[in-house]
Amino acid sequence: MHNNAEKPAISQLEMIVLLALMTSLGALSIDLQLPAMALIADSFSLDSANQQQWIITAYMLGFAVAQIFYGPISDSLGRKPVLLFGTGLYVLTSVALVWVDSYALFLLSRAFQGVGAAAARIMVNAITRDLYAGNEMARITSLVMLIFIMVPVFAPSIGSVLLYVGHWHSILYTFIAFGMVLMVWSALRLPETLSVARRKPRGLKPVWASFKTVIGQPVSVVFAIISGLIFSGFMAYLNSAQQLFSHTYQVAEAFPYIFGGLALFFGLAAFINSKIVMQVGAMRVTVKAMGSLLVIEVIGMVLVSWYGGVPPLAVFIALIGLINICVGLIFGNVIAIAMLPLGNHAGMGASVIGMLSALIAAILGISISQQYSLHVTPIVSGFLGTTAVAFILLLKFRHHVAEEPEV
Repeated sequence: MHNNAEKPAISQLEMIVLLALMTSLGALSIDLQLPAMALIADSFSLDSANQQQWIITAYMLGFAVAQIFYGPISDSLGRKPVLLFGTGLYVLTSVALVWVDSYALFLLSRAFQGVGAAAARIMVNAITRDLYAGNEMARITSLVMLIFIMVPVFAPSIGSVLLYVGHWHSILYTFIAFGMVLMVWSALRLPETLSVARRKPRGLKPVWASFKTVIGQPVSVVFAIISGLIFSGFMAYLNSAQQLFSHTYQVAEAFPYIFGGLALFFGLAAFINSKIVMQVGAMRVTVKAMGSLLVIEVIGMVLVSWYGGVPPLAVFIALIGLINICVGLIFGNVIAIAMLPLGNHAGMGASVIGMLSALIAAILGISISQQYSLHVTPIVSGFLGTTAVAFILLLKFRHHVAEEPEV
């Protein structure tokens, strides 16, 4: 446990579950809506099927940009007030989504929904860094991810059930309920993990100084970029997943089960990582996993080309499953490595790293997925291209990572 953090009154298990729910807010806001994407597009009479992808990207852009503000504010005010503000904003904008009557306003509300959810995501990183460091932080992050992954496993199926029993607006009511549960639970049970002694002075000058300190850490910036590159291929897949399985492979009814089943591979990898990272080390696991990911994607690209852009469903599922395993091994470790030098600037560090990662993922993800036209080639080539760049950066900067964390 981090030496400068106060020991939480709640158990580590409850803390991990609560942190997982905070992390899950973003995934729920995307994955629960996936089965309804086509219905939402029809409801707003969209001209092109690819326009529905902006439902995810609008959320991600708001999610990305807002992160830069939450960390510095939490470094001065504490983690808990920022989390409660964000979850409150999430609930209010989820209510707005129910009432808007144009696609432009729907996307704007989605963006502000992302702004609210960003507070939860940033506070997860900051709270975890308040309490843990290095490989221990990577272990806790992996356990959080293990619980979190249950959301993409079950959310599409839950979304399908909600569509079966009611209108797609019922999904929006679920957002409201989940946000309220998270807000109340945090208000009642979450301890403040940033002691008064460790808080930063208020004002622009100390914020700017903290920002320069974080940006001046090449390890933090580079590994934030690596995180964004790895996640961008995944975002392209998320943007187009409903179209891929419904239009390319024409298995719309099975989509929730296929998507959820593939997400289990990510969860399995996160569990394995939580067991081995303390012995093997976050960097070694990351290098091996990313090298494997690159090889898998090269083989996948060859297979996609061999089958003229549309490999058999079983081949595509196997490819995405293997990619999910590698990404599950990489993601928590990369964030932990990026946060490693930032013990005294955890809030600002979480903001900068989160913003860079999410912004890169959102922009590259939509750029890749907008090329979708029934073939899976854009998605697989997007995975390959972004992983190749990330792997080059990893090899170049891996030796710049200190063995011992700064606290």
